[in-house]
Amino acid sequence: MAVRCPDSHFYLSLVICHWSFLTENLRNMNVASSWKRSRRFPRVSVSFVSSWFVCALLCLLAKSARGDAGVLIPSNRPQPDPSILSLDEMAIDILIDSGDARVQVLQIFGSHTGEVLEGNYIFALGGRTSVSDFAVWDGVTRIPGVILERRRAGEIYNDLKWQAIDPGLLQMGERGADEARRTAVFTARIVPIPAFGTKRVEIEYHEVIPVEDLKSFFAVPLRPDAYRAQAAGRLEITLELRSAHALRDFEPVSKLYPIQIAERAPHRIRATYEGRNVSLAEDFAIRYSLDPARSDSLEILAYRDPSSGTPLPTEVSPAPVRPEPGFFQAAALLSPAEADASAKSEPRVLTALFDTSLSMQWEKLERSYQALETLLRALRPSDQFNVLLFNTEVAPFSPAPVAAEPQNVEKALAFVRSGPLRGGTDLKSALAAGLAQRSNGESYLVLLGDGGATRGTIHNGRLAAWYAQKWQELAEASRPRTYVFAVGDDANMPLLKMLARNDGLLEWVRSTEPIEFKLNAFIAKIGRRPLQNMRLTAAPDTNFDLIYPLEDSWFSGSMASWIGQYKQPAQAVFRARGLRGGRSVDLQATAALPERSLEHPHLPRAWARARVDALLEKIERDGEDRATIDEIVGLARKYKFVTPYTSFLAAPRALLRPRVIRPGDPLLRVKTDESIVSVVALFPFGLIKKLRYLKGEDIWQTRFLAPLEMADGTYSVRLILRDRMGRAYRESKTFVIASKPPVVRVKLDRDRYHRGDIVRLRAGASESTRRILGRMYGVAPFQLRWNPGAGSNTGEFVIPAHLPAGKYNLTVTAEDIAHNIGSREVAIEVLP
Repeated sequence: MAVRCPDSHFYLSLVICHWSFLTENLRNMNVASSWKRSRRFPRVSVSFVSSWFVCALLCLLAKSARGDAGVLIPSNRPQPDPSILSLDEMAIDILIDSGDARVQVLQIFGSHTGEVLEGNYIFALGGRTSVSDFAVWDGVTRIPGVILERRRAGEIYNDLKWQAIDPGLLQMGERGADEARRTAVFTARIVPIPAFGTKRVEIEYHEVIPVEDLKSFFAVPLRPDAYRAQAAGRLEITLELRSAHALRDFEPVSKLYPIQIAERAPHRIRATYEGRNVSLAEDFAIRYSLDPARSDSLEILAYRDPSSGTPLPTEVSPAPVRPEPGFFQAAALLSPAEADASAKSEPRVLTALFDTSLSMQWEKLERSYQALETLLRALRPSDQFNVLLFNTEVAPFSPAPVAAEPQNVEKALAFVRSGPLRGGTDLKSALAAGLAQRSNGESYLVLLGDGGATRGTIHNGRLAAWYAQKWQELAEASRPRTYVFAVGDDANMPLLKMLARNDGLLEWVRSTEPIEFKLNAFIAKIGRRPLQNMRLTAAPDTNFDLIYPLEDSWFSGSMASWIGQYKQPAQAVFRARGLRGGRSVDLQATAALPERSLEHPHLPRAWARARVDALLEKIERDGEDRATIDEIVGLARKYKFVTPYTSFLAAPRALLRPRVIRPGDPLLRVKTDESIVSVVALFPFGLIKKLRYLKGEDIWQTRFLAPLEMADGTYSVRLILRDRMGRAYRESKTFVIASKPPVVRVKLDRDRYHRGDIVRLRAGASESTRRILGRMYGVAPFQLRWNPGAGSNTGEFVIPAHLPAGKYNLTVTAEDIAHNIGSREVAIEVLP
C-alpha cells in the first residue's frame, strides 16, 4: 500500500483571463449605463447563453475583479458557497515598523459536504507588496514553503503530486514570467479538500507604506470584488505600529472592525479586534500622521546578523563562509513647510486619457470615473482640460483643451458617461493623441486605466521607449508631466512605472481598496514640483554596495527613503541632497553601523526586493538574459519572496527518500529549507538518530536499519527540526515498509494489429507505484501516465512499419518508491 498524507494534496497557480471576446450585448455596453443614479455598473443577464458560456463569462469577468483576498471557491461553483465551504477562522497579525508592514494571514476553511472537493483560493496584493512566506497544513503539521526556480518548482511539484505527497505551488502566473510580471494576483487551486474536514492556509507578505503630507494609510484587502462578501466564523486582528517619528491622529477607517486600543504611546500603538460571524464587507484599514517636529532630519535603521552567512554549525560545515553583509535604510521625513511654495499659480493644461476598453469593467471603471470626476472638479476656472476616451479608437471630448469652467466639466463628464465600453486597448494611439494636445502653460498628461495594451505596440519596453522618445522630441516647454493613476489588481505596473518616469508620478489602487487617500494625494500633487536631483551618498563609499531609492520621486511632506548594503561594521556618514522649490536641501546623519543588530529584520528582504525590481525593469527594457534571471532567482531563494521567476513550493519539510522502504534499507535522507541547522529522527522501533548534513547534495542523511521482523505496513517516524533562531519544528511523517512488488494489471483495446496501427493500453498497479514503463521488441520504451478521464494509467505506441509479422510479448513494469519491481506480460499479434 502507498503512503497517503491524511489531509490533502493541492497546488497553486495564477489564473489569468483575457477579455478577448464577449457577447454582442457586452460589446455594445456604454459607460452611461455604469452610473445611472447609484453609479453602479448593471449586472448583465446571461441567461440566453449556454451553461458553458456562463462559466467562461464568469471567468472573464473575474479578471477585472481581483480584489478578492482569502476567498475559497469550490471548483464546481461560480462563486463562494458557505453551505459547501465556509471560512471558520481567520487571524491577521500586522506589524508596521518604520513604514514596512508585515502581514501574516491564517485562514481555516471547513467543508460541509461528504464529497472530496477541489477549490480555488484567491487573493490580491498591492503594487508595493511582496509575498514572503506561504504554508499549508497536513493535519496538525505545518508545511512551510521554500523558494525554488520557477521551472524547477513546477517539475518537483508534478513529481510529488504523482507520488501522492502533499505539494503546494504558489507562483505569479501560469503562462510564464512575462505574464507574471504584470499582475499582483495569486490564485491557489487546492486539491482535494477532505469531506467534512478542514483546510488551513497561511500567507505572509510585506508592504511598503508611503507617507503623503505627513499622513499614511494602510489597508488589508478583505472585501471581495467579484463575489458577495464572505463571513468569518471567528476573526482576530492584532496590530502593532512602530515609528521613529512620533505618531499622531491614529484612527481606524474600517467601521466593521472596531479595534480596541491596548497601547497608545508616541512611538508605538497596539490594538486588537475579535469578533464572531463577521461579514468581510470592507477592507481593514487605518490611517495616521507623523509629527513634523523631526522633519528634514535623516534617520538610519540597520540590521546585521553575522551568523546568517553560515547556515550550519561548524562541526557540520567546517568550510568558512563569507559573512552576510549588513543592511541599512536611510529615511528623511521631508518638511511640509515648502509644500505650497512649489505650487504654481499660473494656468495649467490637463489632458486626461480615460480607458474605456472591456478590461475596465465593474469596479475598475467606477474607480477610474471617480478619479476623473474628482480631478476635473479640482481644477480652477483659469485652467484648461480635455478628455480623450480610448479603446481600439481614440475619441476626444474637444478638438483642443477648453476652460475648466463648471459647464464644461459637466459636459465632459456627460461625454464620458455616454461613451461606448468595448474592444481592446490601443494605448500607443492614446498616448500619441495626448502628446499632440498643444498647450501654452504648465501641462499634464494624466492616464487613468490599467495600462494593459492589447492593440498596436504591446511590448512594455518598446512602448515605454517609444513614448520617452516622442516626449523628448517635444520642445521642453511643451513636454507634459506624465501622471498615471493605475486602477485594478491586474494593472500593468512595469509599463506604467516607466511611463511615469517622464517627469511624472505613479499612483495605484486595487479594485476594492478605499480610494480617497491615494486619490487626494495624487490630485494634490498637480501644480506642485517634487524635490529635484535628490540623492543619497554614504561614506566611506568603499563600505557600501547597491543603494536603491524606494520611490522614484518625493514631494514635501513625504518620506524619502533609500536602502542598501554595508560590508563591515563602521562609523558612517550619510548625506541626502537635492533641490526643493529652487533651494538646496542638505540632510546629514552619522551612524555607527553595528556588528550585530536584529531589531529591523525586514531590511534584508526589502533590499533584495529593491534589487530585484531594478533587475525586472532591466528585463522590461532590454529583454531577458541568463545572468539577470539567475541573480533574481538567487536573491528570491536567499531572502524568500516570490518573483515572476520563482515559486513557493510547499511540500513536507522532511521528505523521506524514499518514503517507502524495504526492511534492512540503511538510508534516511531528508530535504529541508536552508534555515534548518539540526534534524533528529525518532524511529518507531526505538532508535534515535541525528542526521548529518551533506553540503554538496544539500540534504540531511543518516543510516539506520529497519528490523527484518517488521511487517509490511504503515509506520510513523518523528522528526525534530531546529532552525538558526533556535525554533523547533516537530513533524510526524508516515512511511511504509514494502517488501512485496507492485501488482500490475494490463488491458489492451485489442490483441491483433497491423504495422502502423496505434496500440493503446491501460495499466493499473498498487498505490505505492511511482513509475510504469512499457517495453516490446522493436519499440522504444514508453511511459504510462495517470489519466483522470480514463481512471487508470494510459499509454500508446505505434507498431513499427519494419516489424515482421508474428506474436510478441508486451511487458509492463511497475516500480514503487521502495524500488520494488513488479511486471505483467501480455501477448499481441502483428498481422502481415
